[in-house]
Amino acid sequence: MTETTASLFAGAAGYYVRYRAAYPDDVFAGIAARLGLDGRQRALDLGCGPGTATLPLAGYVAEVVAVDPEPAMLAEGRRLAGRSGVGTVTWVEGDSSGLGRLGLGAFDLAVMAASFHWMDRPVTLQALDGLIRPAGAVVVVTGSVSGTARDVPDRPTWADAVVAVRERWIPFRRRWRGDAGSDRRTYSQVRREHRDVLGASAFHRVESFEVRWGRRHDVESLVGLQMTMPDSTPGALAERAEGFRDDLRAELIKIEPSGVFVEPIRTEVLIGRRE
Repeated sequence: MTETTASLFAGAAGYYVRYRAAYPDDVFAGIAARLGLDGRQRALDLGCGPGTATLPLAGYVAEVVAVDPEPAMLAEGRRLAGRSGVGTVTWVEGDSSGLGRLGLGAFDLAVMAASFHWMDRPVTLQALDGLIRPAGAVVVVTGSVSGTARDVPDRPTWADAVVAVRERWIPFRRRWRGDAGSDRRTYSQVRREHRDVLGASAFHRVESFEVRWGRRHDVESLVGLQMTMPDSTPGALAERAEGFRDDLRAELIKIEPSGVFVEPIRTEVLIGRRE
């Protein structure tokens, strides 16, 4: 993640905490089982945000170093850790481009949860090769692919209203150029490449598992969730934010007067090891 990314997410930290769903327990239990985590390991959470992965991960390791370029995200993470009684996390302002300058030490694993697509992935993995101990691993957790994503088979009908409002208010579809020299691509395209990028790195032995789950929304939680998406954070929408929210509320109530929305989600976990 870069400082440009940090500015894009400025003002979004509170929305993240309130409206982004926590990962299911099965995600971290699955990681722990596959890596043999027993409370003695040292972990890096790169692009940690407000600690969505940091805090559950802390229950399986001795220490987590959580790195993010956005100070407000780190502040929320510290607050939530204090409220939860988690005292084994070190919060560090920084990003993937400066890992070697942060003096973080060695790790048994690095986790990138809904953040890998923002990075120059080959360069980041090369840097991690110098930080991860010989028997360690890199873990990539996809952004929980929600029912609003176009490539989800069980996409709910209300998602069409979300997409239509986004297309009215957001004049372009965000594309990523994290990897050096790459063309701009959509998030779905970049996400599908994660396995290949890992396979071409030092962490080329890749295994994966998937967790399917779901959550219920009301109108306000769906509107708030949009404030966490890169194209529609308060910083990205600026003066258009209020109009966007009002338009989306009206469309959601029109399509589902009950105000109850069920979102199917699938989370994929990729684990890369050297041998």
